[in-house]
Amino acid sequence: MSIFRKPKEDDKDLADEKEGGKSLKSVKVKRKPKESWQPWGKKERYLVLVIFLLTVLTSGFLALSSRSWKLPGWPKISLPSFKSETIIIEKNKKMTTQDQKAQAVKKSFIETTRGLSGVYGLYVIRLDDGSDYGVFETEVFEPASLNKLPVLATLFLEVEKGNLDLETKYVLKESDKISGSGTLSSKPAGTVLTYRELARALAKQSDNTAFGILKNILGKKKIEAVIEKIGMNQTVIFGQKQKTTPKDIGLFFQKLWQGQIVSQKSRDEILNYLTDTAYEAWLTEGIPGFVRVAHKFGRELHVVNDAGIVFSERPFVLVIMSKGVVKREADTVFPNLARIVYEAETE
Repeated sequence: MSIFRKPKEDDKDLADEKEGGKSLKSVKVKRKPKESWQPWGKKERYLVLVIFLLTVLTSGFLALSSRSWKLPGWPKISLPSFKSETIIIEKNKKMTTQDQKAQAVKKSFIETTRGLSGVYGLYVIRLDDGSDYGVFETEVFEPASLNKLPVLATLFLEVEKGNLDLETKYVLKESDKISGSGTLSSKPAGTVLTYRELARALAKQSDNTAFGILKNILGKKKIEAVIEKIGMNQTVIFGQKQKTTPKDIGLFFQKLWQGQIVSQKSRDEILNYLTDTAYEAWLTEGIPGFVRVAHKFGRELHVVNDAGIVFSERPFVLVIMSKGVVKREADTVFPNLARIVYEAETE
């Protein structure tokens, strides 16, 4: 026979606990009846809707501001760091004609690119007096093949120091070949090239193979020393996260022109290589054919850049860079932007 008794109905809400050898009985608790659920009224629904919309808008803005937002197959979106521009004009002092030109160009540049995808940056330096102006000129962009400019300058600087000779011969190896721009990757291994021929291929064809060879010959330390000497403080051309600004690229061309990087002889050779290149459908397309333009073009996915010296009656540096752009838009607008600047600077 079992020693346990069958609990009675009255015992269902009782529990026995042992504590210190004594038996304690809990008191039966009467539960309050549950309140019936009431549906939301209009006010509650409107409040929830407002909170939801604010959350979505805030999340979207933060996503765009993160500067790395991207959807598969869509252009990379990178918002510029918008900064208010303060123009200080002395009392009773009128803007000069040059100032008025600069303001007109900036306004037209902004209006022309406003409806396009991505961000466009501009920087102009008048080489006769050093005056300058720009739009997002200190904004960080990907350099694309503009990263080849410091390498070119470093090569000629090392030649002037007596460390290298442009007539030195280099034997092309299969491992040197880098596909993309330029024709050296199609040359057979064993092809003999001088350092001068490598420099010419790098400048005129933006040759990737020549770029890789010269980088290895010169070394990272020497190239970065030249970048620092020029004052291109926002420029990085090694590693995965390469960067520069329109102002840094403009400074390169200004100091090259002034003979502050290499001698006049080396400067002229570099600028000759950068004239009549394989890429003449962007800056130069918007400038009359009789005007010489020594420039460097660069392109990556959703990135189009072009920069150089326009040899008008009053020479000037012109830099246009972009990011997050649609290629067909950039290809169309670049000549128009160059034309806007040229016509203003030469009127």
